[in-house]
Amino acid sequence: MAELVGLALALPPTIDLCLKYGRQLRALCASLRQADAQISERVIRLDNNWMLFTHKLDFLKRIQHLIEDDHREIWGQTLRILLSKLEIVTGIINRLVRPLPVFLEINHSLEVNARRGKYILIKKSLDKAIEELETWQQTTDQSWFLLMRIADSQVDLALQTPTNLDAIDDKPHSNTATAIPSTVTIRASRMQDSPYGGSSEAGLTFDAAELSKMFIQQVAFSQISIAQRLYGNGQVGVYILNQITCEPVAKYQLIKKDARDLARKLQHNDPHTFGLLACKGVAVPLSPPEKGRHDRTTAPSMLTMVFRQPVHTTGIPNSLRYVLSHTAPPQTLSLRFDYAKQLARSVSYVHTFGFVHKNIRPESILVFTSSKSGLPSQSLFLVGFENFRREDGATQRLGDDTLERNLYRHSSRQGASPNEDYIMQHDIYSLGVCLLEIGFWKSFIRYHPQTGQALPTEILPVSPHPDIKQVNHFLHTRGKEFLLHLARNELPQCMGTRYAEIVETCLTCLDPDNQDFGDEREFQDEDGIRVGVRYIEKVVLRLNQLCV
Repeated sequence: MAELVGLALALPPTIDLCLKYGRQLRALCASLRQADAQISERVIRLDNNWMLFTHKLDFLKRIQHLIEDDHREIWGQTLRILLSKLEIVTGIINRLVRPLPVFLEINHSLEVNARRGKYILIKKSLDKAIEELETWQQTTDQSWFLLMRIADSQVDLALQTPTNLDAIDDKPHSNTATAIPSTVTIRASRMQDSPYGGSSEAGLTFDAAELSKMFIQQVAFSQISIAQRLYGNGQVGVYILNQITCEPVAKYQLIKKDARDLARKLQHNDPHTFGLLACKGVAVPLSPPEKGRHDRTTAPSMLTMVFRQPVHTTGIPNSLRYVLSHTAPPQTLSLRFDYAKQLARSVSYVHTFGFVHKNIRPESILVFTSSKSGLPSQSLFLVGFENFRREDGATQRLGDDTLERNLYRHSSRQGASPNEDYIMQHDIYSLGVCLLEIGFWKSFIRYHPQTGQALPTEILPVSPHPDIKQVNHFLHTRGKEFLLHLARNELPQCMGTRYAEIVETCLTCLDPDNQDFGDEREFQDEDGIRVGVRYIEKVVLRLNQLCV
């Protein structure tokens, strides 16, 4: 057993093996660049993706001694699966470049037809192999970006050291920081004294009056709005508006500071990688609340986070609440699995960027239609940053009694005065409730068409027109147990046992007897990495292993 553990924790040999297959893959790709257009397109896609991953593997090898055992074990598991995907895709491409019989090579027309026929036979398996390889490369992204939280100058040195590409080509070798700019975005946001200096605060805030120049419409069943602005050059800018209520007013400057900090950290160009929209800035009123007027009667001030529409998406997005309430269940499980994987990824990156969300629910999730091959047909993005705070910031323990929020809160965080401070596991619990709804493809909440009041749907065992105190009593005393009953007894029938077990893990992550998350003392490391590693292991990786 000790030998097996030692092998799992010995990353360099696995990394070297991945790089070996990567070199073979690149050599095969180079020999096919002049092939049929469809083949060439695929090998270029493979080659480009692998070049980026080579930077990650080389960097990982340089700093592997800084990684804690749990994180190393996750990397070992992930890389071994990735290695198997590499072997498959390399074998398929080898079949494409294998020489044809001599009698075909001397007859050009026969040769062309033979190669075309060979490609037609292989195309489907090649496409599937490429897709699976890319999926596992993306899966490693979550563990990869978590490395940026390690507070050690050796990480910065490794990011700036030229990547060892083993002289595959004669091009100048860039470093990881240059090849993967989003790495610098996260690293700079985490390290105040990093050599990158972080993104400038200049230009992150602008006058809220600018919003009046936009055509704004509300997203159905969401607090989010879509804004369009016509510029002088005739171009139309499309933005996503996320309002933040500064309440209590006494916390206005703190909330504004946190909003600006989040906007700075979300100055990235990879919304589809993170599942978080790129932020343009924060719209603030010219006249902030008066100092000294901090009583409850003071009207709360509003801030608005302005996000850019993600590239390769079309049309107006829907909220997940609308999708679950107004669209028929998909005929296959593929879309539900895609939704679950994308949402779990978004939650992971919120914490990688150093925040807790505190408002994960279907109203805070936007669903865009994708317009590019290689992306899921529908892309999910987590928004709804209303009550967020820095993970190391003071929690205010302020809540409310609204059904549409309390349903997604652990019982310790329900009501106007929650009992416990907010930690990452509370976000994981909220994710579990959302995964339950996605699995059933049913909304647990409906909105009254006239009053807009949130009401329970038939799946919850309360009156369809209940008294708010009755609902809150149910949620506080029996809500979690009922959701667990659904996950254990009904969800497996439509989503399978493994998906249901992941949902159960999320819903019980705050239980003292939960072996994965129960002991909070295990996660009190200085860099805040351990809970993220456990989340990747017990939620993200398990979801990504699900397939139809």
